[in-house]
Amino acid sequence: MDKEQLIAEIETAFKDVSLEDGIGINEADSIEMGERDSVRNTARNQDRSWWSGWSDIEDKYISSYSSVMDYMDAQGIKWALPAYMIYIIKHYKEGSFSIDSTIYILEEGALGTDRHDVYTDQQKKVIAEFLLFIVSVGKEYVDVDSAQVALNTIWKQYLLR
Repeated sequence: MDKEQLIAEIETAFKDVSLEDGIGINEADSIEMGERDSVRNTARNQDRSWWSGWSDIEDKYISSYSSVMDYMDAQGIKWALPAYMIYIIKHYKEGSFSIDSTIYILEEGALGTDRHDVYTDQQKKVIAEFLLFIVSVGKEYVDVDSAQVALNTIWKQYLLR
C-alpha cells in the first residue's frame, strides 16, 4: 500500500472521531508539566477552540508535542492518533521524537491513561496497516523493532478481519 492510499484509509476510518470529553494535546501537555487546575482548564478549552477536529492539527504541533499521548485518556489518543499517523507517514525520515513516541503508544495498545479500548475494527485494521508501512520503510529512521512488536502482539490480528 502506498502513502496516499494509507492516508486515505486513515482519514476514512477516523473521519467522525471527535475529542468529546477526552484529554487533548494542550491539556495533556499541561498535565505533563504539572500545571495547576486553572492552567489545565485553560488548556482543555484551547483544545476545543483551536481544533474543530483531528484533521485541523498542524504538523508543527505534532512535532512539538511528542510525548503528550502518554498523558491522554483513550478518547484523546483516538482523536490525536490519526493526525500523528499521517504526520509520520509524511515525515518519518525527519527523526521527530513524535514518531517513536507514537509507536510506543501503539505498542501499549493506545488505551490511554484510563485503559479503555475505544477503537472500531476498521480503525484497528488501519492502525495495523500503518504499522506494516512503518516496518517496511522505517528501518533507518524509526524504532522498527517496537513497531514490529506492536504489530505482532496487538494489531496484526485485525488485518485478518
